[in-house]
Formats: sequence, structure tokens, C-alpha cells
Amino acid sequence: MKKSVIALIAVVVLAGAAVAAVPVIERHAAASIKGEIERNGTAKVDEVSVSLLSRRVTLLNLKSKTTAEELNVGRWEASGLAWPIGELLAGRTPLAGFRWGDPLRAGKVELENVQMADKATGGRWSMDALLIEGFDLARYDAAYDGMFRFAVLTTRAMGALSVRRLEQRNTRVTLPDSGEAVGLASVVLDGYERGRIATLAMVGMEIAAGEGQPAQLSIAENKATKIDFSRTIAAMSSDKWYPGAPSGRIHIETAKATGFGGELFKRYGISLAGASFQTAQVRDKVSRTRTLVEGFVLAPPLRGLEGLSMRMALQSMGIKEVKADFDCYGTEDQGKGELTLDRCALTSPGLGEVELSARIVNADATFWNALDEGDILLLQDSTAALGSARLVLADKSLLERSLRAVATMTRQPVATLRAEWARDVRLYQPSGVLISQAMTQLLDTAARFVEQGGTLVVEAKPDPPVGFDRLDYLLNPGADLVSVLGLKATLLK
Repeated sequence: MKKSVIALIAVVVLAGAAVAAVPVIERHAAASIKGEIERNGTAKVDEVSVSLLSRRVTLLNLKSKTTAEELNVGRWEASGLAWPIGELLAGRTPLAGFRWGDPLRAGKVELENVQMADKATGGRWSMDALLIEGFDLARYDAAYDGMFRFAVLTTRAMGALSVRRLEQRNTRVTLPDSGEAVGLASVVLDGYERGRIATLAMVGMEIAAGEGQPAQLSIAENKATKIDFSRTIAAMSSDKWYPGAPSGRIHIETAKATGFGGELFKRYGISLAGASFQTAQVRDKVSRTRTLVEGFVLAPPLRGLEGLSMRMALQSMGIKEVKADFDCYGTEDQGKGELTLDRCALTSPGLGEVELSARIVNADATFWNALDEGDILLLQDSTAALGSARLVLADKSLLERSLRAVATMTRQPVATLRAEWARDVRLYQPSGVLISQAMTQLLDTAARFVEQGGTLVVEAKPDPPVGFDRLDYLLNPGADLVSVLGLKATLLK
């Protein structure tokens, strides 16, 4: 590029022109930017305008098309532009066709009617409007020659980006390969720093099987704080990344979703008050998490084949609806080398309760790295092992109601059906498992639970703890699961 052109654009960014020459310089700068954008023939823009005093550049009807992707922007405006002097000295200027890897800083960036498409994967993204304040995109590596160029380079840009505040309106995304469509009425983000978000709020989320189809799932509002997906960015920025590859664990301090709906919920008569997640750092290397799902109600409607079928099934059990809540606590203690599922409980008032707890011991650096990187295969190289587990099934009326429902459909006495179920449990022989005396005793306890109800407790206390390196044995024919896992069943009244 000629030195005069560079000088003109530098004036646009640094606002150093004389006041009397402003209109002339602005016209020359706009023409130079338009020419630079259209120079290689892959992009066109209808109009470019420049304001020196506001350090603002506006593009109207920008279109860019390559063999890999397409970009259409109805209006693109950046104000409060700042451009490093080192970039100018190297002959690199902003707004030169939106090249991957170029840095850019601006006080405010506004876009309207944006459409992007990745031809390689079929993914598409569009939005009505985007407002970004405090935009700071550092230079990043744009060298990539793989199949997933758009996804990888977008991720690299996110890893180089900082934003003070972002607002989007009416965003629509078509997911690669699957064609599923995701819509968002609005997104508000505060404090984004290279893969870390201070707060995020999304309103009007809808997920459909395809574009133009009714939403199968909708969520009125999602809120989250202190989100860290920098590991995911690092993984997806690699030249070796591909869809389905390990992409790292995302850390979230708090998240809450409310206002669930959609065709799937209507079809089965489902309502849900909300779902939430939170992480608390108790002390150094010790954190606790809680997942809570509240106010689940299943009340099948008297319409549609699925709704009628489920309604009849519930009526045969003597109930009109099913209510349930799920509450799960867990603790990571990296100093002690333990990961515990303190208590996960699924509770349905009047029907029953399922409670699960477990403890993994001897967790080493390889184990924690496998969790952080999302690479499950690494667990085989870890010393981590199952120390204990406990499953509790508390029957409040579900067993009796289920027996009555099946007895009505099969026209059998409840007592006869109960005896048959208990007999089937006692005679059950799982494939590839050694049927030892201990296994027979365990099955007999489960059969008495069918006969008597109450609370069934199944515990695993392996001695020594069972490591991931023994999974091959446990999956082999003839494995003695009861002895190796230290299984024991108890029936409580």
C-alpha cells in the first residue's frame, strides 16, 4: 500500500489532521478504505464514511465471500478507534477487509443485520444487532490449513479478545452437521477477558430441530457468573482440533435457568420451575458444587398420542401427575486426592426417593488433568480408584402402584405379579458376571425388596480400592463383580 494511503488511514485512527482539511481527508480516507477492502476481489462494500473527530468509520452493506465462508453485514460502525503505531509502521491498517489475525481496538463497535456461513460444516450465524463497548482484539495467529478453519480461527479470536460489555439482539445459529437451530432474543455480557466472563444473561432461548421449525425446547432466562472456558479455547485453537475432540472443562461459579417450555414440554405436559448450578471455593484446592433442579411436574395432557398414553399409564397407577426434585452435592479435594459425590437425590413426594453417593480416592495429577482437559482416556494412566459407593432406593408407594398398573394391563392378581417379579430377580444372571454365592445373596435381598417394599441399600466397599486400570477385568466375561467391588445389599423397613 502507498505511504500516502497509510498516512491517511493513520489520520483517521489517530485524529491528527488539520481542521480545515478534515472534509477532504475524510473523503480520501473513506475511498482508500473502500479500495483496500475490495482490492483482492473477495469483498465489496456499498459505502464507507469516515469521521475524524469521532475516530469513527462506518461501512454499509459489506459482503465478503471466499471458498470457505461468507459474511454479510448491513451496517458496521466502529468509533473511538485506536491503532498501534507499530502496526502502521509495518504497513498494517485496520478495516482492510476484516482479515483473520488482525488486531483492532475501539471504544464502541456496532453491527446490524449480520450473517455468517461456514461452507465446510454447514454452520450459520446471524443477528439483528450487536453492540460492543471496550473492544480490544490483539493480534493472533491466523495460519491454518485444516478442514475446520472457521471454528478454529473464531476460537483463536476469542482467545485474543477483551470486551467491557456486549449486547446482542435476535441471534440465530444453525449448528454444523446436525442442522439444529438455536435462537436467542437477547444476550448481555459484562467483562469478557480472553475466555473468562464476569456475568452473562440470555433471554428467550429456543432450540429447534431445524430452521423455521417450532422450538422443541425454550428457556425464558439464563444467568451465569464467573464463567471460565479458557481451556476450551486453548483446545479448539489447536491445528489438531476436530469436532468431538477433548475440549476442556468449563468452570462456572453460578448459573440459573428459568421459564422452561417448548413443544417437547407441551407434548408430555411437563413443567419445570428452574435449574441451577454453583461452585464454591471452600479453601485452597478444595471446592464444592451443587446442582439443583426444582419443581419438575409431569401432567400429561388429554391430547396427542404420547400425552394420552402417558395419562392412561398414570391413571392406572392411581395418580394424575408426578412431581420430582433433584439435588446433588459434590466435593473436589485435590490436596487430599479425593473426588466425592456427597449426595445426589432424586425425590418424588409420595412415590419414592433415589439417593447416590460415591468417593474416588488416590486422585493424582493425571486424574485432575484428565478432568480439566476433558480427556477421559487419560484416566487409565491415573492412580485414582473407586473407594466406596452407596445407592439407596426408598419406596413410598411407587412399587405398589407400578404393580397395580401392570396387573391391570395384564389382568393378573397383584400378588401373582409380585411373586413373578421377585422370582425373576432371584433367577437373574447378568451376562459375563460370575454368579457366586455372594451374588445370589445380593439378588435375594433385591427380590425381598420387591416382595416387601421398604428401603434397599446397595453399598460398594472395595478392598483395595478399584482403579481405572482394572476396568478391563470388570468388563471381561466371568468377572467377580461382587468380590472385587465389595458389594453388599441390605433391606430396611
